[in-house]
Amino acid sequence: MVKTLLSVIIPTYNVEKYIVECVDSLLRQITATDEIIIVNDSSTDGTLALLQQTYGHRPEVRIITTPNGGAGQARDTGIEAARGEFLFFCDPDDIVPDGFIAELQQVTAAHPDVDLFCFSSHMFEDGQPAVTRPKVRHDRFGLQSPHQVLARLLQNGSYTSAAWNYAVKKSVIAQHKLRFIDRVHEDHKFTLSVFIYARQAWVSQHSYYSQRVRSGSLTNSHKGESYFQQRYNAFMQTYGILKQGLDNSPVKSQLEKAYLLHSFRLMIYLSLYNGTAVPEYVINAIRFLGGQHKPVNAKEWLLINRPRLFIQLQKYKVAKELKKAS
Repeated sequence: MVKTLLSVIIPTYNVEKYIVECVDSLLRQITATDEIIIVNDSSTDGTLALLQQTYGHRPEVRIITTPNGGAGQARDTGIEAARGEFLFFCDPDDIVPDGFIAELQQVTAAHPDVDLFCFSSHMFEDGQPAVTRPKVRHDRFGLQSPHQVLARLLQNGSYTSAAWNYAVKKSVIAQHKLRFIDRVHEDHKFTLSVFIYARQAWVSQHSYYSQRVRSGSLTNSHKGESYFQQRYNAFMQTYGILKQGLDNSPVKSQLEKAYLLHSFRLMIYLSLYNGTAVPEYVINAIRFLGGQHKPVNAKEWLLINRPRLFIQLQKYKVAKELKKAS
């Protein structure tokens, strides 16, 4: 029996405008033994009918409909159904550039021990595919330790917990019983666990993911107080996984510090771009958890020791950027 190398899992809800472009970008690349699993999260628009009409006859495409439970639950359904050695989680309004699956095939044939395939990504505004800007930025390529890959992404500020920024062996997910579970911020714990528990990574020199930025999406909409509380809770739980999973790692202290500072900056910027005050519990966490690590430059010292002043300075910076963009 020919094995399935790759299962692409696409959680889908009310994206009839985008889903065909997404799936077609993958169908151009996959072989007959690969599969695309589209988990329809009880869409209320024409998404399901469109999928059935366009891909119902394609043996490479499997369409599963579930009760509405969010992207995390849809991805978990896809994990259970997947037959592939590697899993790749793609969002339904994004595009996968050519070359992704071909390189994955070449890498796994040459390096069977690789269980994490990483690549850079970029963003584009909906309706303007030619206007792009970087998202995830790798600067060291080839075979590496996943811990080293994680450290460099955190240090250059381009780490994202989004589940689309890698393909991972299903055996890693199965061995460590990884699932998305939560409806909001469900990818934080999952993605960090992947980087912690994978043993061998390959980093491509290419950008293999195009993230669409569209108005009305969760990523690009105004966020309420509960969003920030849930985001903070996800951060704390993920930080706990990091500390526990790196017990005997020589880069434990380096990764802890890098993850903390990256997360603190991100939570600050999320609040500022949202036009809301940085929550007091975030400021307290910066002082307590950040204070356990030694700053190596003035910017780190300011963030850890004078978080309110750091926030005020960033507020001016964000205000200028927003004014320029308007």
